[in-house]
Amino acid sequence: AVVSTQSGHYGRDLDLSYNQLQNIDGIRKFVGLRELVLDNNNLSDHEFRLPLLPFLNPLSLNKNRISNLDSLLAKLVKWTPVLEFLSLIGNKACPNELTNGDEDEYQTYRYVVINKLPYLRFLDSRTVSPEERMAAHRKGKLITIVQGLKSEDLLQCAEGEEDPDVIAVAGTTPLKQEQNMDLKSGYGKRKYRYQGRNSEGNKFISDNDL
Repeated sequence: AVVSTQSGHYGRDLDLSYNQLQNIDGIRKFVGLRELVLDNNNLSDHEFRLPLLPFLNPLSLNKNRISNLDSLLAKLVKWTPVLEFLSLIGNKACPNELTNGDEDEYQTYRYVVINKLPYLRFLDSRTVSPEERMAAHRKGKLITIVQGLKSEDLLQCAEGEEDPDVIAVAGTTPLKQEQNMDLKSGYGKRKYRYQGRNSEGNKFISDNDL
């Protein structure tokens, strides 16, 4: 707390990994942060709060307890307006093989995240391609609309919808319990290999990738 109060505004890079943190309220003075690593803590949807970090570029939240993707993205849009690098590996909100996700779920998740964060260049362990961004702008909006429907409306939409990426989000609603359908929790599947290095997931990219 003393460091935060006296010199937090000078901080540029901050790594708080492996500290079992349940909140990070102490960084509110670090308004000039460029990089923030919070891997392997106990940050949950409710307790994860950031100050406005207008310069923050890499943010790593691997292996925490974040499960609500929509809530997280709403916070990041508000608090980290120029975010280009984000990693959520090992959270329930990120459906990869570490959280029993599959390829379709993961890809749909990527569309949602990329659509919400317009400057994102790197998500989890791979770059965002121009083609993926174009698909995210188109499909991410459809996914958001479907998630807002009631379960009975979603069932009708899924039965008549030809786009598999729209149907894939059905499991994010109460439809799974009401219809007793074997659906996964709705954000995308992908060909993904976990290649952690340093910051529990990727430490983002090498200089050659920039």
